[in-house]
Amino acid sequence: MESMNPTILTGWSIAALLFAAALLAPFGTGLRRGASSLVAAMTVAGAVTLYSHDVMALPQICAALITGGAVGLGLGRGLPRSALPALLSGLVGQAGLAAVFIGAAAWRNPHAFGLLDDVTDRLRIDGAVAIGTAVAWGAMACGGAVTILWRGSVQQAGYPLVASVMLLATGGCVAVFVANPQIGWLLACVGVALLAGRGLTKWGMGPGTEPALALVGGFAGWAVAASAFLMENMAMAVAGGLAGAAGSLFGARLCGGAGRKGLADGGRRP
Repeated sequence: MESMNPTILTGWSIAALLFAAALLAPFGTGLRRGASSLVAAMTVAGAVTLYSHDVMALPQICAALITGGAVGLGLGRGLPRSALPALLSGLVGQAGLAAVFIGAAAWRNPHAFGLLDDVTDRLRIDGAVAIGTAVAWGAMACGGAVTILWRGSVQQAGYPLVASVMLLATGGCVAVFVANPQIGWLLACVGVALLAGRGLTKWGMGPGTEPALALVGGFAGWAVAASAFLMENMAMAVAGGLAGAAGSLFGARLCGGAGRKGLADGGRRP
């Protein structure tokens, strides 16, 4: 990565602190404060990203940000509270799909992302790891989001085993892709990760929708963190890592014995 100037480092630090404050906000009365911290963190992270990069399509990017913010505000204010889990699932799934596209773009044009070795002019190992990881986590988030949106009957028996096998298979596909970064293995990563995300989400839906949504949010967070390494965005990496760790741990806790009564009862336990 390039050396950071004090302005960029300060902006990334503020964004990371705001993301941490949003994740640590308590349920109930603290949700509005957490949402405000999250919006502020996203604003600071976006501003620092645009400031630290040579952006050639700034008007188009600003127009997309304004349009997306308007659509999100309209959806958030217009939908009933009962539809919020479906809305969050759709948004998280889009974040995972974006990570898949970023990984595919980096594989398609590694020179633009600075991922080629200067001596051999081939894809570097760390670049291949970042691409495979971003694509795998992103596909898991997509698979999990679609599973929550479709719902259907939840059969708890067998899903932990299937999810574990698919998760191990996803890691194996990523390892093979790193050793041989071809399009076939990249597509294999996507396909197996979709099944892994579906299996883990089905397992999480046994106690309720909340654990599954937390798990899928964790998948998307890890996908964002992996994508950040491709784009050399420190704030994005920190925020994605925090979201991935928080979502994964929170979902695992809710899937355990303490969380099977739901968010309200689980929050009262130490």
